[in-house]
Amino acid sequence: IEDFMRDEVLPRYANTHTEASATGLQTTRFREEARSIIASSVGASSEDAVIFVGSGATGAIHRLVDLLGLRAQSTKKPPSEERPVVFIGPYEHHSNILPWVHSRADLIVIPLDANGSLDLVALERSLQEHADRPLRIGSFSAASNVTGIATDTIAVATLLHRYGALSLWD
Repeated sequence: IEDFMRDEVLPRYANTHTEASATGLQTTRFREEARSIIASSVGASSEDAVIFVGSGATGAIHRLVDLLGLRAQSTKKPPSEERPVVFIGPYEHHSNILPWVHSRADLIVIPLDANGSLDLVALERSLQEHADRPLRIGSFSAASNVTGIATDTIAVATLLHRYGALSLWD
């Protein structure tokens, strides 16, 4: 990836919001090709969106909190039945914790199972317990920076979607 970026992208790089030049057009094409590859890789449909935020997972989560209108406007939260709920793993980076802590959502930490993987039984139980919430979100690391254990993203996303929850990955 780094060689491709250095050899193919950087020599032709320009702002993506202009197609008045060959370099602007090429950079726009690179961006749209990347968007298509990402969408295909995660099984996105025409109803889904790949949004680039330019500042990693931290920026993406902050952007999503704002897009969903979840930023806490005061220290007083609405009643629990009116609050969204966000499920995270016990090994999440602060970039996946702090935006939710400062939102109006309730944060639920899903434990690990005996193998060190996300406990799918506990996740399903929590999804059932919070089925009445207006919005349910699973926001997990695809792999732990601490243990190196990869999460079964397909199994987790399938479970989240079965209960109408959004599936977010870092």
